[in-house]
Amino acid sequence: MVARVALALTLLLGATACDQQPAPDWAWFEPTEWEGQRLAETSLAPWIVGGIDGIQLPARVILYRSGCEQCGKHFDALAKNHMPGALTLILIPEPEDSGPSVRERAPDHDHLELMRLPRGYGVPTPTVLLINEGQRITHVRTGDTRTQ
Repeated sequence: MVARVALALTLLLGATACDQQPAPDWAWFEPTEWEGQRLAETSLAPWIVGGIDGIQLPARVILYRSGCEQCGKHFDALAKNHMPGALTLILIPEPEDSGPSVRERAPDHDHLELMRLPRGYGVPTPTVLLINEGQRITHVRTGDTRTQ
């Protein structure tokens, strides 16, 4: 009897442990595939710490890395041009993040970040997402976005 209970408990605990998926070492995103999708439907949404409910819509969302000089130049251009609408920055954390962040160069904004992964994320930065009131991504631009 004790052996059966022990076996059943082992099988039950083993099944529970197998049901829980550990976080991967890294994640890869193709932002251009998100155009036309609702933000919640994208591969990005599950990785945002705290979720997406706090994003004011319509929104300009910018994925950036703290040490990305191209991101900093984009933020400089935004600060000069005073773009209308809500701005949300989403930090793509890197394992080796240290030093000053280009975030301070951005105009007034909300801030979110992705869950930290041991090897980080594969996604071009900056990536700009324009999101309408229905949470649908209407425009995606990656790379040198200073002219938007």
